[in-house]
Amino acid sequence: MKTIVCYGDSNTHGYDPRNGGRYAYHIRWPGQLQMLLGREEYYVIEEGLNSRTTVHADVCYDDNKSGVDLLPAILKSHMPVDLLIIMLGSNDMKQRFSMGAAEIARSAALLVSTAKNVSASKNPSGKPCHILLIAPPPITEALRDGGCYCEFGDRALRISAELSGWYARVANSQRVAFLDAAELVTPSDIDGLHLTPEGHTLLAQAVAEKCREILGNTH
Repeated sequence: MKTIVCYGDSNTHGYDPRNGGRYAYHIRWPGQLQMLLGREEYYVIEEGLNSRTTVHADVCYDDNKSGVDLLPAILKSHMPVDLLIIMLGSNDMKQRFSMGAAEIARSAALLVSTAKNVSASKNPSGKPCHILLIAPPPITEALRDGGCYCEFGDRALRISAELSGWYARVANSQRVAFLDAAELVTPSDIDGLHLTPEGHTLLAQAVAEKCREILGNTH
């Protein structure tokens, strides 16, 4: 049995922009990933949290939003982990954090290095788990009409467009797998930020293919 941890924000949690609720398990991309990979050989764990950032505690919500702070405990609680999937960075584009694309990518690199160190320390072989870094879905101009615009502003549109290139560089330098969600999905027209059910399906299909590639299983 191969264990896969999906570590992300509201788009991993399954936030539904239509009503502020949560998509059902069979709609959320980690749930669809489990179904695509099958339950006999894979165990997919959802670890998505609304408003989670790469490195920032967000006092506007609570003190549990920093991805790098919580990652060690989450990894340790699910060890042994074969593959960690990281899709974070969208919330770092909020105006109050004043981060550019390069800075967010450096924070993503810290997540990757932290995951390597923690998983290697808990693995009897001393080797880190596999890691798949996903550049978050793009933020579109529909953001201006949604409820999140006041937090993000127009600067998020520019940063979002630049982020995938920086994430690709991080993945290359850290020697981990990479997937660009911007090439796969477009967020909902409701808020320009959160995935539609169709987006979850497309992302799950692409991630399933990468999981089989990374973990050496083609069926």
